[in-house]
Amino acid sequence: MIPSPKIVLLAAMTAVAAGPALAQSDFQACLQNIRSEAVRQGVPTATIDTAFRGLTPDAKVVDLDSRQPEFSLTYGKYIANAVTPDRIARGQQKLQQNRGLLTDIEREYGVAAPYLVAFWGVETNYGSFMGDFSALRSVATLACMTKRQAFFSNETVQALKILANNHMTTQQMKGSWAGAMGNMQFMPSTFTKWAVDRDGNGRIDIWNSLPDAFASAANFLRGVGFKPGLPAAEEVILPQGFPLDQADTTVDKPVRAWAAMGVKRAGGGALPASDEPSQIILPAGWRGPAFILYPNFKAVMNWNRSTLYALSVAILAQQIAGGPTIMQAAPTDDAPLARDTVIDIQTRLTKLGLYTDETDGLLGPKTRSAVRLFQKQAGLPADGHPTPDMVARLQRTVR
Repeated sequence: MIPSPKIVLLAAMTAVAAGPALAQSDFQACLQNIRSEAVRQGVPTATIDTAFRGLTPDAKVVDLDSRQPEFSLTYGKYIANAVTPDRIARGQQKLQQNRGLLTDIEREYGVAAPYLVAFWGVETNYGSFMGDFSALRSVATLACMTKRQAFFSNETVQALKILANNHMTTQQMKGSWAGAMGNMQFMPSTFTKWAVDRDGNGRIDIWNSLPDAFASAANFLRGVGFKPGLPAAEEVILPQGFPLDQADTTVDKPVRAWAAMGVKRAGGGALPASDEPSQIILPAGWRGPAFILYPNFKAVMNWNRSTLYALSVAILAQQIAGGPTIMQAAPTDDAPLARDTVIDIQTRLTKLGLYTDETDGLLGPKTRSAVRLFQKQAGLPADGHPTPDMVARLQRTVR
């Protein structure tokens, strides 16, 4: 997907619904407002005039933005889609093919080479599909024809800066329907802040230059806190009787504190003797695998604010590096929840006084915390993971 600060585009998240279609005159008026801001920020008027000449909204972008997924993906389905045998094998091949370059970048930026390759694999399947939309047209359309005007107006200004400073044409600046560009799918604002001319040719090319693409990704990750040493996450085995309410992203403990509670690496080895803050999560509930999240996990989340996305990068990086596969399989009966079901859960939990946030149909941390409270009251394993049996129990409890 696309690096932060950008809109997360995942099946597990819902897109904000697009507003009513604007007339072409309204679109042009919106562009004029963006033009004024771009001029204020120093973009040459000639660049803006060339870029905006004949520009029209992209109806396909509006359509894609307005679609809301009915179901969120389960951990098992998400990881199965993101971490495939082919993607692992190709990642290992790409790692070897670019070993010298990646080693140099790892030495300079402190970002492990397998992680750069893993991001590359998850984002664009190693550059095989980077998107064929005009990035400028996409972000301008989203700025002027959806409710996210402020965010995408800024992205449009940043896209204009790229055109002005990077000697590009709008035809060359291709990306996803939401404006994410290149091998690593940078949004324009991420590009202008973090992109690097690694090959030294005077132009940053994250589409065709792997030195530029890898160095830009490493520069971004280092900038948001990625550090050498510990991985982002790894599978662990929890001891019998482990308090499930401790398996939550809101519960921080030093790594050695989890070890003192009996948590071990999945292969049976001891956790690192580290005082770094960490968390334990159960993305498929108590019947599925457990993971410890190290500080680098938060850096990965800056790329895309989805726990499952960040886990997929960590798992893929581990296996590209020749590490072990995940030992504990996901429950085979774990099913995705429809948005309407999540809304129903939130509504019933609200009636019980356990949930006080927005009824939005998203199974986020606050909803999971409320689920955990209900599970405790009902005498169920309090893992925060709503199973069909738990949902049925809730529905019987709250009419």
